[in-house]
Amino acid sequence: MQKSYAIIGTYNHLPEGLDESAFEETYQVCWRPFLSALYRFPDIMSVLYYSGTLLRKLESRHPEFLMLLEEMTARKQIELLGGGFFAPLFPILAGTDRLGQIELLTTYIRKSFGKRPRGCWLQDYAWDSGLPSTLQTCGFDYTFLSERQCGRAGASMDGPAFTEDQGKSISVFPVFDAMESFPDLLPPLEALASLGKRIGELQLATLLYPDRAARILWKKSGLESPDVFFERSFASLQKESLILETTTPSRYLKMSRSSGRAYFSSSGSELLMRRSLPPNGDTSQLVGGDDSRHIPNAESGNPRRLLLRYDESLYLYAKMQYVRILVSQLRGDKSRKKTAQEDLWKAQCGDAYWYSPSGGIARLPIRAAAYSALIEAEKTTRQRGGFAPGIIRADIDFDGEKEILYQGLDLNAYVHLRGGTLLEFDSLRSRRNYVNAHPQGVEQSNRDHTNSFHRCFHDRFFELGSFSVPVDDGFSNALYTLADSERPVYQAVLIRESFVELGGKKRAIGIRKAYSFRKGAISIDYEIFNRDIDTLSFRFTTELNLALAFYPTEIIFSGLRGHEAVAIDSHIISEGDFFTGLRMENHRDGERIELRSDRSFALSHTPLFSSLLSEEAEATLELYQGCRLQVGWDLNLASTESTMFSITLELGKL
Repeated sequence: MQKSYAIIGTYNHLPEGLDESAFEETYQVCWRPFLSALYRFPDIMSVLYYSGTLLRKLESRHPEFLMLLEEMTARKQIELLGGGFFAPLFPILAGTDRLGQIELLTTYIRKSFGKRPRGCWLQDYAWDSGLPSTLQTCGFDYTFLSERQCGRAGASMDGPAFTEDQGKSISVFPVFDAMESFPDLLPPLEALASLGKRIGELQLATLLYPDRAARILWKKSGLESPDVFFERSFASLQKESLILETTTPSRYLKMSRSSGRAYFSSSGSELLMRRSLPPNGDTSQLVGGDDSRHIPNAESGNPRRLLLRYDESLYLYAKMQYVRILVSQLRGDKSRKKTAQEDLWKAQCGDAYWYSPSGGIARLPIRAAAYSALIEAEKTTRQRGGFAPGIIRADIDFDGEKEILYQGLDLNAYVHLRGGTLLEFDSLRSRRNYVNAHPQGVEQSNRDHTNSFHRCFHDRFFELGSFSVPVDDGFSNALYTLADSERPVYQAVLIRESFVELGGKKRAIGIRKAYSFRKGAISIDYEIFNRDIDTLSFRFTTELNLALAFYPTEIIFSGLRGHEAVAIDSHIISEGDFFTGLRMENHRDGERIELRSDRSFALSHTPLFSSLLSEEAEATLELYQGCRLQVGWDLNLASTESTMFSITLELGKL
């Protein structure tokens, strides 16, 4: 019987922002048991990818793991893959960032293990047609795409195919991914047997597992530890060595030619493709859940479409591109530029831009880590003594309208003309964007602005004394006009005239909304005009969606009534009246935010949670996302009458 070959390996990554307990638990259940068991079977070869983020953590916390990798690399039992250092999605990156991330990981692997990687791992199989020239320029001979991607391109499943861009070619191995290619997750030998029944005998089968698969397989096995599970899995593979030989991609390319040519369209993993499609309006699905029943034709997805599906993805991407421009303009100090570039690349971790298997964008710590790195990179670009606070106009979210960007010495604040809302509020001290909340369990699209969870000072109209159901208005999601009159460099005045439905009729109302920025604070002076012929009574509210900390227990809320402080429970929905201020203390970062008004207001507080379906835990997790604060004033305006009041958001140390 002719011998068959198998390339077996794992791809491993832990996103920036997750806490130490997540790292240690994954190390003890997934990474360590696999490698230590493989070490005891030197005849079984494997190909492994570890992101640079993960390798650095392993180096500082478990250096013995890297020593094992080094020994197994030296004896040619394993082949380490290169790729993006911070596990980015390459299709959404500029060419210079692709090259920089790849070279950073390549250099780390070469210095740590004495050998330059010849293969490149693509996070979530994210591919675009320009990647072959980038990968070949970086010195790679091969990469991997999923069985599904190769099938769509007409490539053979029996070995690697050549693909090229601008005359630069690279080999692509078709992968049978353990989480995609099988109805159930199977150990290596059973998975290969399943492929034999489904496809027939293959000269080469490439079988790759994500690190999280180790936890699932061990729990399904019922064995006492993951070490025992991997020991038995590798022993069963070794018994088949007469008919099945494990190899590495580089070794296989030396002894066998690529099987034909193919061109691959922009694509990604099956999960990425499904979740890059526009939401279909089905609100029953859980965030991070398996939505394949709801979204047909996932092949029409696209990695870049992720940015259109989620508002939070788009605004993080916009911030990343803006900071990239700032970093590219940095001149004269190579050390500062290198530091800023690495922080920029850190913020490009792919998990932060979509509902990845880790939860990705649904996890506040992952989103916060990306913003933190971007804020740090932006701080590094500012020349000491050469930076002056002020307002600039720039279309950073690519919607054709220029946003208002205030850049200060201690905070950044971005204002969008749609709704006159605050898109971003950065503390440069703590490197936290406080406008980083997230929808409650329902995926949102940037084409539906009815739920602006990611904004602050989002104005709405209610019936008198109510926070329950907002009335129809022409302000919440409409474009304001920026006043062109002469103004100070620290102020932006927005104006809109429209209609509000009150008492069953459309009523003419005007709003003047003046943002003022100063050290440590933002103030808004409101002027509300009654343009109607009748007297109007209503509750006007401005909504703030804030991500103050990762858990409600890290926040202390106090409503202020003059000199009296009223405790507000951060875990529950609550309402109150006659407040003049609200103090919010972030004990994680040692910062406080204080909201004050020159007119007493009613207050509604709602903690925001989202549901994440965890494959590994086989349970639904409730994740804290931040809070929604509604600040309301009951107004009674005669015809042609107006009223004025102001509200201030102040940032300071505890």
